[in-house]
Amino acid sequence: MTSKASCPLDHFLRQRMQTGNISSTTLVFTFFCDVVTQHGGEIWLGSVIHALAPLGINERLTRTAVFRLVQDGWLESRKQGRRSYYSLTQTGQHYYQRAASRIYTSNRPDWDGVWTLLFTSLVAEEKRDALHRGLSWLGYGRMATSVYALPSNDRPPLYELLADLDLEDSIVHMQAQAENAGNLQKLVMARWKLRNLRQRYEAFTSLYQNAQKVLQSKQPPSGHSMFLLRVLLVHEYRRILLSDPELPAAMLPADWEGYAAQSLTGEIYRELTAHTIKWVSRELLNADGHMKVDSSNLENRFPN
Repeated sequence: MTSKASCPLDHFLRQRMQTGNISSTTLVFTFFCDVVTQHGGEIWLGSVIHALAPLGINERLTRTAVFRLVQDGWLESRKQGRRSYYSLTQTGQHYYQRAASRIYTSNRPDWDGVWTLLFTSLVAEEKRDALHRGLSWLGYGRMATSVYALPSNDRPPLYELLADLDLEDSIVHMQAQAENAGNLQKLVMARWKLRNLRQRYEAFTSLYQNAQKVLQSKQPPSGHSMFLLRVLLVHEYRRILLSDPELPAAMLPADWEGYAAQSLTGEIYRELTAHTIKWVSRELLNADGHMKVDSSNLENRFPN
């Protein structure tokens, strides 16, 4: 994995790649969102290959993943001399900003009881999958066929998503409040499959508590290994969080496992930040040379 191949953290990373059902394409996208956005926004392809190689994502897999992300409109490239440099497209940037507002913050605004309802029956068949994915990332749950709901009235992210998909004229949306909160809670618990979500959070927390113990062991991991832990941590947390509607506390059990997963992710991320900034600045390149960072942006992620 690195020059410290026997490090327990390296063993943890290998195990997660072998058993975690992790797609190289989506992991590369996480890498761009979590890392590249904070280090100038652009990176040389060779540095992407170098960064992810210890996870078993070889050059061919990385090139294939990047190509797919370009084809799907998430990444764009430019040539300078013989080198290719990649960055998020505008669509990719919009996704990153929407996702980041959920992933890296611990603030949950008070809920006033208002739900946003979306009716999507007018959406063309070929755009429904993209809309469903985008709404899920914003926290919307499907209440019935062609009906989505969110316990919030946060309009700008929705408008941005609809503009990206050119669906502004195909959605009916309105605000509503439930007269029978108890029945609504039963419906939500059934439609959002919260039992499965809780199990996923519990498994994540158990795994990354072990990773945290490894970080605090007497055998310190390399900067590269800590960097890869950061990428995997965010990737696996994001996969669960973006299928979580983040319901108001009043509609969740008091011991909801999502809170513990969020707290643990923040603790580990803060512990890794300084080490990973140094590694990126030393090892990864963009068109101007070594990638730099405004560390205050990273340090503001997962505030205590």
